[in-house]
Amino acid sequence: MSRPKMLNYEPTKYHLRELLLFLFHAKKNAVESHWKLTKNVKSGKGPLTPAGLLKLVKRFEETGKLEDRARAGRPCLKERAPCIAVEMEAIASEAASGTSSAREAARRLGLPPSSVSNILCRILQLYPYKLQSCHELLPADTAQREAFVKWAFSKMEQVPT
Repeated sequence: MSRPKMLNYEPTKYHLRELLLFLFHAKKNAVESHWKLTKNVKSGKGPLTPAGLLKLVKRFEETGKLEDRARAGRPCLKERAPCIAVEMEAIASEAASGTSSAREAARRLGLPPSSVSNILCRILQLYPYKLQSCHELLPADTAQREAFVKWAFSKMEQVPT
């Protein structure tokens, strides 16, 4: 499917009005629609030029949306947050005590520990000092707990007061 060439396209006030109405119905906000219409595609300042409008139409035809394309570089913290949350839950389910380690999640995901801790604190609102159950009492541990209590009582009896 070939797209029609728009070499001689000159936007008129009528076309700009239609674009403004389209943006208004998409956003349901006249101020934001007018701002998007008058925003220059390249620098973010000034009115929409014919070249900018052509660029906008071309991008919409290629991708089907008017959002910026993904750029190269380090992804932002919000993009990594879901995978870290899933990894923390996986670590907690694997551990017998139900705890999770940010350092272990960083090792598994290949991310710096500081990035993982920043995501946990800033985005997921999880802090290292948040109260949590660290040691679950399991029926299989009864003998071990009884042995520890007997050992602790014997140590208390040995210490003179």
